[in-house]
Amino acid sequence: MPLRINHNIAAMNSHRNLMKNTEVQNKNLERLSSGLKINRGADSPAGLIISERMRAQIAGLRQAIDNSETGITMLQTAEGALEEVNRSLINIRQLAISSANEAVNDESMLAANQQELEDSLRTIDRIAKISNYGKKAILDGSMGANGVAAGDNLEFVSATENTNSSPVGGYAVEIKTAATQSTVKGTVSLNQALIDAGEQLTFSEGGKTLNFETIAGESVETTMNRLEKAVIASGMDVVMVRIPGSAATPDAPQFLSFKHNEFGSEHFFQVASSTSGVLSAQADVSVKIKNGDDVAGFIGGELGIGRGQYLTGSIPSKVSGLKLRYTGENTPPPGKMAGSVTLSQNSL
Repeated sequence: MPLRINHNIAAMNSHRNLMKNTEVQNKNLERLSSGLKINRGADSPAGLIISERMRAQIAGLRQAIDNSETGITMLQTAEGALEEVNRSLINIRQLAISSANEAVNDESMLAANQQELEDSLRTIDRIAKISNYGKKAILDGSMGANGVAAGDNLEFVSATENTNSSPVGGYAVEIKTAATQSTVKGTVSLNQALIDAGEQLTFSEGGKTLNFETIAGESVETTMNRLEKAVIASGMDVVMVRIPGSAATPDAPQFLSFKHNEFGSEHFFQVASSTSGVLSAQADVSVKIKNGDDVAGFIGGELGIGRGQYLTGSIPSKVSGLKLRYTGENTPPPGKMAGSVTLSQNSL
């Protein structure tokens, strides 16, 4: 039969102490069976947080060790191949010295030395082609130049075998002029009266031409949307630039603005409007919009050659063939470097 104790204080204290001891015993058994001091957050909240942080750090350190071991293995593979190349080069030198002894060498000996020398050269070429780590060739020069750019709006594009590896701090990059696009902005806003009168606009770029005419009764915003779609459909390398805040209402007058998609002095387009100032300065007169500007600056103290947003090291120089891209819209303040680029040739 069940036993219930309601008023026996001594028995209730004994039961409470028994339950506490049982709970402590269960925790100790859990720790003994798992081998862990902390099995749940309640065991030690602060200890659990520290443990998880240390576990993440340990995992990162283990991966770093694995990466180092992988790099060491790759270097050992390259070292073994280079030892064979070195033996072939020593043999070639011995053959050259032996062949220089004209007193004892006849034509057959020289021919034999020449054949052995060519075999050694072919061996070097073969070693360079087949020396791989996994699927990555390590001695055939295919790694080329590896570069990393540091700085806002600065990108490493490419380099050639003639580009010198950079010093530890990299090549400093100074931008004197940021690249710009060919851009036009109307001085007279497109309003409802001009639309109702049938304003005519003409665009020409890259051998393509667009003739656009407004439709009476259309709102300014509807006309702007239709013009933007027409420019895109024409295939021209030109895009409409919407001026923020210029369209408070669908009928509010708006200034027209267009720019070329590409940067630099090689790109331009032509425009004309039937009303002077909407696009062209004179009515119905096609105007060539000023070409954009090429980026200008220095790489490692050497004057670069700008083409659009791309800046290339001049020839001959230590940065010959080094190609960077500066995407910033504004030129950095005088004396302030845009960043730096670190370059290494045939690096592992």
